[in-house]
Amino acid sequence: MAGGGGGGGGDWSDQPEFDSGETVDLNLTSLIDVVLVVLVVFMVSTSAIVDRDRIEHAQGQVDLQLPTGSAPSDSAKHAEVTVQIDADGQLFVGGQPTEWRSLSKDLAEKLGKDAQLQVRVDADQRLPVQRAVEVLEQLQTLGIQNVGLGTQGKK
Repeated sequence: MAGGGGGGGGDWSDQPEFDSGETVDLNLTSLIDVVLVVLVVFMVSTSAIVDRDRIEHAQGQVDLQLPTGSAPSDSAKHAEVTVQIDADGQLFVGGQPTEWRSLSKDLAEKLGKDAQLQVRVDADQRLPVQRAVEVLEQLQTLGIQNVGLGTQGKK
């Protein structure tokens, strides 16, 4: 028996021999397309989840690292508004996210209710100073004179 397939199986000589001279073409284009589509879907969904979580986290409380300073002295209490700017430059008035272009309008509404409005600017210490100066300039333009900078207690 040629091929040496003794026993009860069959003859191996019926099988075609592998020709090492032949090249096998594998078409990976569709596999690469699927992988890239999955990657794009993953990237888009991840960024949407991060944005949603950032907005949910921003409601009411802003994560800021304030510079240190001594405790403020007690003074007459008037209506107080807190303007917060996080390290990414996002703006919050009274804990609610707001746009930079609507800051003056928001503060003007509050100023109309109390002429002695006190505004505390809480700017993250990692924020470029220019962004905090822009807020202070808008407060000055509105005529708000009771302005303070928020700090955390010295450690």
